[in-house]
Amino acid sequence: MYKKLFLTIALLFGVGATSLWAAQIPMQIIDPSLPSGGHPYAPVCPWYITQDDNLFTLAETSGDYTLVLLDEEGEVVYLDTLPSGSTMFVLPSTLSGNYELRLIPFALTYYYRGYLEL
Repeated sequence: MYKKLFLTIALLFGVGATSLWAAQIPMQIIDPSLPSGGHPYAPVCPWYITQDDNLFTLAETSGDYTLVLLDEEGEVVYLDTLPSGSTMFVLPSTLSGNYELRLIPFALTYYYRGYLEL
């Protein structure tokens, strides 16, 4: 009986411990068509992406997005498509360093921007 209880507690702690390592990446909305330099006048509902190593979790996307990863020099190092309904994506394990992440909705002028470290 104690073995089952110990195993249950260990599993619960293990699951909880992995979420402690996950980082929250705040995504800022940028609209280059606005006269305010790309930032909307009214505050926008924040959108956060959770990072756990190279695995990223986000709220279900309502449309298709282009995922763009730029290095510190502004060069595109990774490009992918997130189809509508996506809730996660994985970046290649060969990437390391600081990056800018952009999520660009198809056929719209604005995009979301956040910064991450791999």
